[in-house]
Amino acid sequence: MVERELFKNMMKRVIDDTEKNKIRSSDELIQTLIKEINDQNIITKNKHIAN
Repeated sequence: MVERELFKNMMKRVIDDTEKNKIRSSDELIQTLIKEINDQNIITKNKHIAN
């Protein structure tokens, strides 16, 4: 359930950045998504290790 919230928040940030024209191209969008997903995976793994 926590992963779902993290993913939802990540997508909200990406959409907000796209609407504010911080992300201007499809390549930039893909790179941002990959970076965000990798960051979320690291956070999730660290939380599982801590528990």
